[in-house]
Amino acid sequence: MAKILLKEKKPFFLFSSFRFKIMFFFVLTMVAAGTATNILVTNYALRSQFEQLRSKLESIAQTAAVSIDGSSLQSIPLNKEGAQTPVYKDVVRKLLEIKRKVPGIRYIYILAKTAKPGILQFVINDSTEEKESEAETAVAYPGDEYDATRFPEMLEGFVKASADKEMGADQWGVFLSGYAPVRSREGAVVAVLGVDMTAEDVRSVQTAVRQRMRFFFLLKILAAILLGFFISGGVTRQVRELMKGVQHFGKGDLDCKVAVKGRDELAQLACVFNKMSEDLKLHIEELKRTTAEKERLVREIEIAREIQRSFLPEFYPEIAGIDIAAMTLPARMVGGDFYDFIPIDKNIWGLAIADVSGKGIPSALFMALSRALMRASATITTSPDKAINHANNLICQDSKANMFVTLFYAVLDAETKTFKYANAGHNPPLLVSASSNDIVLLKAQTMPLGIAQDIEATTEEFTLKPGDLVILYTDGVTEAINEEREQFDVERLEKIVKDNRHLSADQLMHRIEDALKKFVGKQPQFDDITIMIIKAT
Repeated sequence: MAKILLKEKKPFFLFSSFRFKIMFFFVLTMVAAGTATNILVTNYALRSQFEQLRSKLESIAQTAAVSIDGSSLQSIPLNKEGAQTPVYKDVVRKLLEIKRKVPGIRYIYILAKTAKPGILQFVINDSTEEKESEAETAVAYPGDEYDATRFPEMLEGFVKASADKEMGADQWGVFLSGYAPVRSREGAVVAVLGVDMTAEDVRSVQTAVRQRMRFFFLLKILAAILLGFFISGGVTRQVRELMKGVQHFGKGDLDCKVAVKGRDELAQLACVFNKMSEDLKLHIEELKRTTAEKERLVREIEIAREIQRSFLPEFYPEIAGIDIAAMTLPARMVGGDFYDFIPIDKNIWGLAIADVSGKGIPSALFMALSRALMRASATITTSPDKAINHANNLICQDSKANMFVTLFYAVLDAETKTFKYANAGHNPPLLVSASSNDIVLLKAQTMPLGIAQDIEATTEEFTLKPGDLVILYTDGVTEAINEEREQFDVERLEKIVKDNRHLSADQLMHRIEDALKKFVGKQPQFDDITIMIIKAT
């Protein structure tokens, strides 16, 4: 039996040509750009012309309204016979004079409000005296109602000059109208004057603009085809040479070279390709070394993170009559915040929270130094100001990195519930009174540590009463930002504390943490977050 051979269907030869593709996409791009340009220019021209017409209508209506005595309008009977009164005829005469002086005006009329919302009634209508053609039979007399609910700009005309934002249609045709308030001699608004201009002129201008844009669009397409034809021919010749070089390169021949002709971008690309093969050999070796170095650095940072964690207290201290909790969340693998519980004497504890300037490894190292020196200083005195002064002098002597640390340090006597503290440039903790629910900020009395020798910190003190709360925190809490670039701020923190003060210290701490996470959302954390809560029970 004879075999039937089926030929594989090949794509149309034009679509397999790189030159054709370049020309095709070039023309397509030009067409897309031309279309977008035409749309933008056309829309801009039409909008500009339309806005000019609106502005003109507002001016005409305002000028006409000024010439009308609103007080005399109130004497016109609101019925068909009112159109025969001398006052009516005098006002119509003025309106027709304006109409004759301004070409394009179709109707001028005056409307007053009724008791029905959005329903107006005619006071003056120029069509009762003059018609544009015999075909016009719709005439409005004084007292005839008009539904203005579809024209919000007409209702706005009782307040200020306005004009329709789009063409409107009613029983008199399609118009663009302007409006202005008519005032009495006392200045009160008694009616609105409307000016209608036919939409035919607007539409004729729009049609002419669109026809011109279509003509220029066709010229652009023809120019794009010719340019694409010539440009694609020059590009494809050099691309073929580059393609041969890439094929050798793909087979592992890093010594291949591409012939360089000319000085254009493709010739420069050929030069780059030739240099790439040389640089790639060096890069492969460098990549191996860099990868090994990066892995070593990551391991060392992980070790540093574990060491830094070991600096923080492993357990909360058990202090009679005091419920305490603390946490820290570094913005990076290592951070510059720390908190500490320092046993000084029987029933006497030092409580510290601090924030080192900067981020990353430098701040982590400075944090370790500051924590060690603060601990050493806390053991030689129970006075917070002396401990801070001593720690500052040691930090200034040992640190050459031009870094500083904000520190809040307190000494708590668990037996007397005396809370002595000194604040060295740190965010003021919140003291929440159990009796009044008022909040007092424990503000800083001196500059941060590490800036200058011999600072003069001062000690403040108060007595904790059952239910009192002290909230210590770093600026990573109040300066946390959400996706709208809003800060968490102190006010939100105060509200959360007041609303949840009945919780234990640990529960309140986690409530603040949850509120922070919900507020921040998907926004990355940019600063370390540290919180310590002390509650008298």
